[in-house]
Amino acid sequence: MSANPAAAPKPTGAPKPIAGRDMLVATGVAILVYAFAIQFVPLLRSETVTASGKQLVLIGYLAANLAAFGAAISALLLRNPGYSWTDIGVRPADDRWKRKAVLLGLAATPLAFAFGLFLRRTFDLDSPGADFFAPAGFSWIAAATIVLYGGILVPMFEELFFRGLVYSWLRNRLTAVSAIPISALAFAVVHLRIEVMIVAFAMGCLLAWLYERSRSILPCILLHQTFNTAQLVLVYGAVALAPDRSGLG
Repeated sequence: MSANPAAAPKPTGAPKPIAGRDMLVATGVAILVYAFAIQFVPLLRSETVTASGKQLVLIGYLAANLAAFGAAISALLLRNPGYSWTDIGVRPADDRWKRKAVLLGLAATPLAFAFGLFLRRTFDLDSPGADFFAPAGFSWIAAATIVLYGGILVPMFEELFFRGLVYSWLRNRLTAVSAIPISALAFAVVHLRIEVMIVAFAMGCLLAWLYERSRSILPCILLHQTFNTAQLVLVYGAVALAPDRSGLG
């Protein structure tokens, strides 16, 4: 028996705690990749965007998010080969948590829509990205691409970063009661607009709670994908049903 309990090997299969320096490197890589995309991709720094190009700009921003979080996770795994996907939450999950995740995502959609509408009307705010989701030069091909990026791919990498990495790092140092709101705040800040940040904070708390209970990132990804995809389907469903579609491609 080891005389020093702290030196005892971790149980087989237990996730390896994320080191602070590795967390810092991953976060720095995410910021640098996103800043590089915004600065050097002409489409994203163009001051004049035609109506038909607005959806492409939105796709560009979604791709920049995907690249930033993907690069952060890659940097973590490549910098320290001792880490595995298991360490950032990619572990099997019970089917009941997956079902709960989908139901929670669907239930959160109308609540978030109603709350966002209330805030916009109360404080006279513009609808976030309305001209970019469905501009005058609307394209269904671009809309499908936005659903693919915003509804499926970006949520996957955001969960790996914010829950699998950020929340896991915080949870190894704090109680769940403290780690959940702090990780949710970090998740909210990247959404920029105040009313979107409020909804994102609530979603971040829900997602961190789900990760805490299920011990897997997979239900979190499912919830996030369901929520984002449902919102986008509502947006483009409204476009499809609009009586005046003369400008749609």
